[in-house]
Amino acid sequence: MQEKRKLTNSKNDGQSKYIAATDVGGTCTDTIVIAEGEQLYVGKAGHQYDVRYLGERLRELRLAKGLTVKKLAELSKVPSSTISKMENGRLKPSLVHAINLATALGENLGFLVDRFRRNPTDFVVLRATDRSRIEFPEMNLILEDLNRNFHAGVLEARLGTLQNGATSGDQAMDHDGEEFCHVLDGAIRFIFEDEEFDLYPGDSIHFKSTLDHRWENIHNGLTRVLMVFSDGLSF
Repeated sequence: MQEKRKLTNSKNDGQSKYIAATDVGGTCTDTIVIAEGEQLYVGKAGHQYDVRYLGERLRELRLAKGLTVKKLAELSKVPSSTISKMENGRLKPSLVHAINLATALGENLGFLVDRFRRNPTDFVVLRATDRSRIEFPEMNLILEDLNRNFHAGVLEARLGTLQNGATSGDQAMDHDGEEFCHVLDGAIRFIFEDEEFDLYPGDSIHFKSTLDHRWENIHNGLTRVLMVFSDGLSF
């Protein structure tokens, strides 16, 4: 979540204002972002989303939409018991459940983590050590947010680390927009209704997300991919 910190080392290159943030003890976070006036919003380096916070966000949005747990379950096809466990911080959502909940709520998948978007900025520089991440243990997947607090909407980028045996699940996914995936290390297989594509380092794939699709790590170790999503639907 966001923190206000002391501003130091301010400079202006004539186009954008860059400000380094320091904590109370004076240690530089090595995070450089665009500032709004005299307010700078940054997050802790290496922040990992708390499942309890995910539940709070889900409950907050459900109530804002005027939905009961039962009604949200009907709209999303996610069991009421599962939604209740998520809201009470006892369960992390699977990717398929997250997509279905986001669609039912009319929200970006980032609603689950809020991704420092409460104070969006027009320019963000994100250091490698300061990416926030969320884990999907049932898929052996870790995703790191590459957008930080940039305006949510048109493009969303994630760095994915797929552990051995990682898979999006047996159930195919589909949603609005487009997806782009570029393989950095390892190998990933994308599976559509009647086609499969094995991708290796340097390979990429671009497709309409409305197509039923799923993926799996076919490398005997870690696979790292860069994922970009359109239409604001991301995770």
